Amino acid sequence: MLGVLCLSLVLPAAFTLDLSPAESAEGDNGPPVIVLSGTPYEMGLQHGTALREEVQASVRRVLSYFRRYLKVPWVGPLAVNWWIDRVWNDAAAYIPPAYLEELWGLSEGSGVPIIELERFHAIPDRTYSCSNFAAWGRATADGRLIHLRNLDWNIKAGIQRSAVIFVVRPEGKHAFVNVGWAGFIGVLSGVNDAQLSIGQIGAETVDATFRGEPMVFLMRRVLEEADDVDEAAQLIRGAKRTVGVNYVVADAKAKRALAIETTHRHVRVFEADDPAEHRVSYARPMAEAVFRADVAMDPAIRDRQLASHGEPSRPGLEPPGGSAYDVRYLGQAAGLHAYFGRLDAAAAQAIARAVAPDSNVQSVIFAWPDLWVANARGTTPAARTTYHHLDLERLFSGDE
Repeated sequence: MLGVLCLSLVLPAAFTLDLSPAESAEGDNGPPVIVLSGTPYEMGLQHGTALREEVQASVRRVLSYFRRYLKVPWVGPLAVNWWIDRVWNDAAAYIPPAYLEELWGLSEGSGVPIIELERFHAIPDRTYSCSNFAAWGRATADGRLIHLRNLDWNIKAGIQRSAVIFVVRPEGKHAFVNVGWAGFIGVLSGVNDAQLSIGQIGAETVDATFRGEPMVFLMRRVLEEADDVDEAAQLIRGAKRTVGVNYVVADAKAKRALAIETTHRHVRVFEADDPAEHRVSYARPMAEAVFRADVAMDPAIRDRQLASHGEPSRPGLEPPGGSAYDVRYLGQAAGLHAYFGRLDAAAAQAIARAVAPDSNVQSVIFAWPDLWVANARGTTPAARTTYHHLDLERLFSGDE
């Protein structure tokens, strides 16, 4: 358990470093581990067959939630279907064929209609929020890289009830661990066998389209194809992107990470303690660490943001505000400063709890070869529940 440390940093008024322990539950053994390998269709079939009832429940639960969101009888579900189908129909031509084949296999194995699976995978490009940091070297207790990823989505949709750890071994590509859910083949939190991890933060912008590769498939391609953060950045830069997203990609073996800010048309890559961030009044650059919430540090991207109180219709750049900046961004900065030189997995969990909103459905810590995963339980945010430990080297070696 984490002991209370003396803090010399004056924290922002909106932020309090929460050192209270996580909640635990008897019999909570963590999410199941499922191994998938072979052709795309074979992996989808394995997924659907092994988790048939879980896939059916996961897709039904999440889509039902969104269909209830519009409370007009009959019209509501039809409107939500249109709202989601528009995303998928615009994106379908840009999705790698291998993933479409995998979805067909998943449909065959699970019995879930393909159109429902497509809707399930279209939702993330319609959602925003989250937080990420990576720190290494002098910033951490033992020098190794620690990458924290909080996924803040919609706890009422219940996706946390379908949590699964997938070990995916696609033919001819990097194997990777997808910290995900039954019925979902995209990636929002993951790490590959080259020790490259990735997380994202939705960052709403007016420079957006659905005619491109959805972020959940782009993130999966990064894990399947990239050996390091430079290759990851190149893949993201070269993609036909859709909506505003801030990515954090980290390489545990090289002890290096990048923050990559994107919109449909724009990309800006930031290193740790990037000189460009020192020219931004609201940025908190730091040596041997990168971190993001939804606000962009690049002026051209910030000028197009709706996130964190951005107003693209007005000239000039608005100072960021709201909980995404005040709590998630400044909170990570304060926590990293407070623990600088002493950051370990327990400290990362404390920072995760401090910045997690009520909508926090998943919290993941990558610290090769260790992986810690927490999922929301009921209405308790993930970062306040038990973190379950996994050994990545064992997972990739097949000794899971």
